[in-house]
Amino acid sequence: ERRRELVKQCKNYAEEARVAVRKARQDANAALDRCVKDDNLPEDDERRAQAEVQKLLDALAREPRHYRLFYLLSLYTGCRRGELCALQWSDFIFRKDSLLLTISRSRSNVAGKGIVEGSTKNGRSREIYLSGDLCGIIRSYHYRKKMEAERARRKLSPYLFTDEHGQLIHPDTFTKRLRKIYESIGFPKEYHLHTLRHYFVTALLHCGVDKQTVADLVGHGDTGFLERTYCHPQQAQKEQAADTMLTVL
Repeated sequence: ERRRELVKQCKNYAEEARVAVRKARQDANAALDRCVKDDNLPEDDERRAQAEVQKLLDALAREPRHYRLFYLLSLYTGCRRGELCALQWSDFIFRKDSLLLTISRSRSNVAGKGIVEGSTKNGRSREIYLSGDLCGIIRSYHYRKKMEAERARRKLSPYLFTDEHGQLIHPDTFTKRLRKIYESIGFPKEYHLHTLRHYFVTALLHCGVDKQTVADLVGHGDTGFLERTYCHPQQAQKEQAADTMLTVL
């Protein structure tokens, strides 16, 4: 009886997950459209970004659940690889229309020590609000993992990203898998896992989110790194204006 109930719930959450993936595509495209409307992103760049996001989400829909969720969270939270690998079910608080995620630890490969779990890169925890659309994906994944554990007659791991035996997945596994996905859909060789984090930051900046808020969301102590690494939303337009004036003069 318990198994039948879990199967029924899994089917319901699986349908929610499919709807959420479709909604994620729509939200990503809508956000990029707003950037163009606000003159924060050139139209050609917007079309290219939309095409790449669409292609990647289509590819992720065909991936095993743990890979799909890992890369979606990377894309929509900007979290570092080690932070995602260290996620536990207790880090999520489900609310009526949203999901609150607390990032407080990281799992990294340390030379001579192997995989070590510790604090985040800046030693601080942070909170990220996720759209309610992602709840279906996470709930479906949670029930799948519960069923997997019950079949194996073991306890559910407190960690999200485990293999079929309940063992933690090595961080490098996610990096290597994404490279294969990129290759299969014709993305440049320069793209890597950190590219998803880069996309998250760039999209927020181009859509007018202030730098301090973006820095807080991705776990930077201040805006200095963003200012050194990412182009300000209006910088390209300013450079173009300068070139125009040179031509006129």
